[in-house]
Amino acid sequence: MKTWFTFICLCLLLSIPAALPAQDDNARAIQEQEERLAKDSGNTDALRQLLFLYLHKADYHKAVIRGERLLDIGYRKQDYNNTVMYAHTGLGQAYTMLGDSVKAYNNLCQARLNAESIKNDSALCSVYNGFGLYAININKDQYSGLHYFFKGLEAAKRSHNEHLRAILLGNIASTYYLKQDTAGLPYSLEAYEVGHRQTSPYLIYIGAMTTAYMQYLRGHYDEALPYIKEAEFIIQQNNYYDQGLVYALHGSILSAQGNTRLAIGYFQKGLALKEQNQASTQTILLHGYAQTLRKEGKYAQAISLLQEALKAHDTNKLFYRSEIIDELATCHAGMGDYAQAFQCLRLLKNENDSTYNTDKEKIISDLRIKYDVERQENEIQQSKLILLQKEKHEQLLIGILVIIVLIAVSLWLLYQRKSRLYRTIVRQKQEALRREEQLQDTIRRMNREEGIYPPPRVSEEPEKKYVNSSLSDEKKNNLFQRLELCMMEQAIYHDNFLTLKQVAETLDTNRTYLSQVINEQTGQTFTQYINHYRINEAVRLLGDPNVHLSIKAISAQVGFSSPTTFYKVFQSSVGMSPREYRENALSLPAIKTEENN
Repeated sequence: MKTWFTFICLCLLLSIPAALPAQDDNARAIQEQEERLAKDSGNTDALRQLLFLYLHKADYHKAVIRGERLLDIGYRKQDYNNTVMYAHTGLGQAYTMLGDSVKAYNNLCQARLNAESIKNDSALCSVYNGFGLYAININKDQYSGLHYFFKGLEAAKRSHNEHLRAILLGNIASTYYLKQDTAGLPYSLEAYEVGHRQTSPYLIYIGAMTTAYMQYLRGHYDEALPYIKEAEFIIQQNNYYDQGLVYALHGSILSAQGNTRLAIGYFQKGLALKEQNQASTQTILLHGYAQTLRKEGKYAQAISLLQEALKAHDTNKLFYRSEIIDELATCHAGMGDYAQAFQCLRLLKNENDSTYNTDKEKIISDLRIKYDVERQENEIQQSKLILLQKEKHEQLLIGILVIIVLIAVSLWLLYQRKSRLYRTIVRQKQEALRREEQLQDTIRRMNREEGIYPPPRVSEEPEKKYVNSSLSDEKKNNLFQRLELCMMEQAIYHDNFLTLKQVAETLDTNRTYLSQVINEQTGQTFTQYINHYRINEAVRLLGDPNVHLSIKAISAQVGFSSPTTFYKVFQSSVGMSPREYRENALSLPAIKTEENN
């Protein structure tokens, strides 16, 4: 029973997200956030909270709905370092638990890129947790799962986040349980202690469940019982999703102690929650119930429950189906039906890619001898074993091919997403440039009507004029208007060696006043202000199909003295290199036509 129970419990416990704040009442928190969302359907904070609350509850389908909505809003708002990053993180974990490997991997990769780019350790902790879930639930790779969980633990320590650290400790303990290694006990106990220090029911639940798993694995059933009882109390108080999992472990512990009557009661209690349980939880309850009945010699009832477990709809059923078939073989053998028992084991051979352990090999050997005596089919069994080896090689090749295809598809999707993002930036930049040019035309017209022309000279020396007085608002506005006209009418920013002093002399003022006005009016330094005009003109030239100048020539034409400086400023301002901008701008015929008209 332990091998079977290990895998199912691990899959479910590892559904715990690492980006969720502690909640004393998950149901109340969900209701509050849903009410916020009902008032404002675009509330990204409510959507983010709901995404992780539903993950917390193991309601992955609702988590996907909220996560996809959050992702859509994040991309439209271009909030890549917050909304988009957390949407990808939550979706990666949700799709992992739903078994959608492609969507899970793509979302987790994008989340990691965002988190690493801004060096956000809390976000990285969630991302690594997601990769750990993916490695164990999708790839069935325990060692890679532990690798990612420990990387997440390091990130949690760097961010001083005890809540995230406790969840990862629970996941590490669960992975050790999957490996049948009691080395996970210190991690589960530490998670349990952190939960009590923070008075967080959710963290206590994680620690209690994983500690109960460890003690169950060690055969210390009396020590496991207090922890599983505490976990049961917490799920009842907080109405956590998939409560049947706790009853399954509780029943298994009691069954191992020989208390089959009480164990059956817990299995029945868990099965009664069918509508709330995941399919895998329902199946483990049926299996545990059947195994307990088999101990009491009730083989027919046990076989009926096992057959029901095989019929249950569960996308993960193939991963633990072998344990059910193995138990069926044991029950048929107990009834003396060795032919049927051998049929079950032959089916198990054809479906199971893993190597049988020593106990299973002994059962197979005993049953084969009895079956051979009755039916004299030694030759048939030998041919079946040879066929099984061929099938395992074929399955291995198919698995490698599937992985290669998934990697290729993932890379292609990432490339397509990047291309769409760049095209969106180009459209927005060109639209902003058109609006700015329209605004500049309006300013020129208004200034001409008011009789403001650049730059009116006065006889008074500027240094003396402002020695003992600060600029008035009227003078600031007048100075800034004349500066803008110089930029728009005379394009003085084309001068590769333009300085603050030169512009100040052109406007008959001093550098201090000019710098003050630029900063107050635009929030920029003189260099940033000049580069703004240069970059805008560069954007226009790069997006014009009739301009055939090289990027280096455009850099010099708009006023940059160094191509390196131009590339750096352009990348920072626009979000992509000049070459990428030109390629994307010229690939948008609708935008070009609109500009030419």
